[in-house]
Amino acid sequence: MGMAIDSGNFVANLDQAVARAGTAEFEARRAEARTRGRLRGIGVGCFLETSRGAPNEGAEVRFDSDGTVMVAVGTESNGQGHETAFAQIAADRLGVPMEAIRYVQADTQAVKSGAGHGGARSMHMGGAAVVKAIDAALAQARSLAAHLLQATEGELAFAGGGFAVRGSERRIELLSVARESGNAFGTHVMNMTDVFTFPSGCHVAEIEIDPETGAASLERYTVVDDYGRLINPLLTAGQVQGGVTQGIGQALVEHTVYDPDSGQLLSGSLMDYATPRADDLPYFDITLVERPTEANPLGVKGSGQAGCIAAPQTIMAAILDALRPAGVDALDMPATPERIWQALAKAAI
Repeated sequence: MGMAIDSGNFVANLDQAVARAGTAEFEARRAEARTRGRLRGIGVGCFLETSRGAPNEGAEVRFDSDGTVMVAVGTESNGQGHETAFAQIAADRLGVPMEAIRYVQADTQAVKSGAGHGGARSMHMGGAAVVKAIDAALAQARSLAAHLLQATEGELAFAGGGFAVRGSERRIELLSVARESGNAFGTHVMNMTDVFTFPSGCHVAEIEIDPETGAASLERYTVVDDYGRLINPLLTAGQVQGGVTQGIGQALVEHTVYDPDSGQLLSGSLMDYATPRADDLPYFDITLVERPTEANPLGVKGSGQAGCIAAPQTIMAAILDALRPAGVDALDMPATPERIWQALAKAAI
């Protein structure tokens, strides 16, 4: 379809995931479960996501005379930790302390443009916009620093958060340039891009089913995912955990029900609509593999919805693997205890 997948190793994802999941010992675990009257199954699911969302994104970087740097981005966090990740990008590239970064979002008086988050676009579009805004602001700062150091711009080298005149001991810190300039300086840029990135990975799920009740218990879940270069691995792992949990809910408990005659939604509140709870979840064995993309200056790929792209079919594959010896070869989501019990009862007829 005209899109280039410039990085990824899908065979390696699969090999590493099945190795970490201990698939070689699975049949022994299945046999042990059988002694307890349980049906145990394993599912393997590989995914490749097209990550983009709305094209183009804006960012502004502005140095204030009080020694702070405002970073305003048009994407908006709803729990992903943008205020940490974007500040990390800015602090790293500028060579200034994290405490000097003032992150701004969701304020239309301060943020000039933006398309929000969605489609796992925030980092590879918004983050790249921050990089471009930083580069433009540093060009302004270089001109100011050259004046303050009584040198030409070509004589200056930028490193460690400051400008130095090559071959001399003359140096000025970036934040000092802002203070000495008197007026805030910086710029807003638009990152004009419509390029996709391609996160990928392999997930492995093991599930046990009680044939007497149809209740399914997710016992093990293994993740090997490639999101390109990681700005903050802890935040990324949190997004994977949340995404996988959403996928678990889709596969096992979440069911939107409508009245067949009126079309009235019957599961419109959490009294009627089940979502996964902590005791529905196993330990997540998560491995994040960094294979940077060339699609943006950060080398990042989206991670926002990857967990719930991979999880439902992986879990359903495990359920069907467990049920197949009993004669069940098809089952629709959500695999509630009632549905599993009915499928087993029908197969036994």
